[in-house]
Amino acid sequence: MRQGSNTGQPYRPGDASMRVPSVTCLAMLCTVLWAGYASAATTRPLTDAEVSALVETMAADGFERAALQKIFKDQRVRYVPKLVRMLVVPPDFSASYDRFTKTAEIIRARAFKAAQAGALLAAGEKSGVDTDVIVAILLIETSLGRNTGRSPVLSVYASLLLENSLHREAFAQTLAGNPRKDHFLQRLGDKAAWARTQLGALITMKRNGGFDVCGLRGSYAGAFGIPQFLPTSYLKWASSGTAGSSPDLFSMPHAILSVANFLKEHGWKPSLTHDEKRAVIWHYNRSSVYVDTVLAVAAQLKGSTAHKGADQPLK
Repeated sequence: MRQGSNTGQPYRPGDASMRVPSVTCLAMLCTVLWAGYASAATTRPLTDAEVSALVETMAADGFERAALQKIFKDQRVRYVPKLVRMLVVPPDFSASYDRFTKTAEIIRARAFKAAQAGALLAAGEKSGVDTDVIVAILLIETSLGRNTGRSPVLSVYASLLLENSLHREAFAQTLAGNPRKDHFLQRLGDKAAWARTQLGALITMKRNGGFDVCGLRGSYAGAFGIPQFLPTSYLKWASSGTAGSSPDLFSMPHAILSVANFLKEHGWKPSLTHDEKRAVIWHYNRSSVYVDTVLAVAAQLKGSTAHKGADQPLK
């Protein structure tokens, strides 16, 4: 969903500015596209100037300089321009969710449902959320945890900030002759502002819970874990089920609880109508195709083949 709401490019949970395919769909996309970005600058460690720029930016947001220096000097933090380009000058791609309603995927989802019966029951009882919807979301997002992404999450956000500051002129030169140059430069600025917020959330995660943010891997757009939350979404809606315990979105019980909590906090109730359920799931991923696929998978998990799609796409 690049410009409209129905082209299959969804948002990440809780974020109104990022529209990216699920990691499962990206696994198919990146195989084809990666060679197309080979001309972009290669991944490399941050320079001293880049570290200083990032420290100054985030210190202005109230974070301690010593802690920032330690984070940005970590050798795992890299400048990843090809990921920046994929976010700012996105490929022409419409995510397809057809595969998730096929028999093989439903069989896998039913086996998962049986294996995780205890965690699903606990999440459903606590939140009132339909557990089949939770399973459907996890199936679509990361193939039930099989593919959580391999991109360095903190590096994605740091690189967006650097591209809009130290490297903005060089980025503009790569757009020479592109009729949408001004649009993409504006988009870079918007993405950098968004990345600053997400980077701040990551630093908060490290400060509050000792999270190894430098080693965190996820999608090329910075979503991570089995349910593919952004850092800001993690701080708001991730749940471990235990007071004082930091959620681990790579833990299946925590992932299940976190999806349930997200949907509950966005208005899910057992009494919702079909269209009201669609509206809640829309907050998780703002694509009508995605929403209807979630409900179609959930219906099949219940043993029902009669799935009613919406007459009109959500807007």
